[in-house]
Amino acid sequence: MATHSIEVSIDLQDFTGDSLIAAQADACPHADEINVGAFRGLAFALIFETVLVALGGVVWQLLRFIHW
Repeated sequence: MATHSIEVSIDLQDFTGDSLIAAQADACPHADEINVGAFRGLAFALIFETVLVALGGVVWQLLRFIHW
């Protein structure tokens, strides 16, 4: 089987080696910073869940107090 190359009129950049690193650095200038967004979201979710459980417990105790 023979392989044939196709001439393409699109100019593709060379994203190998150092040029890939340079392209990534240009695309995201703050890439060296530590991203804590996921941990902030997790903390918010845990606080939200704790508040819901506490409110649910208060409502449960009120319903028990009123019923008995």
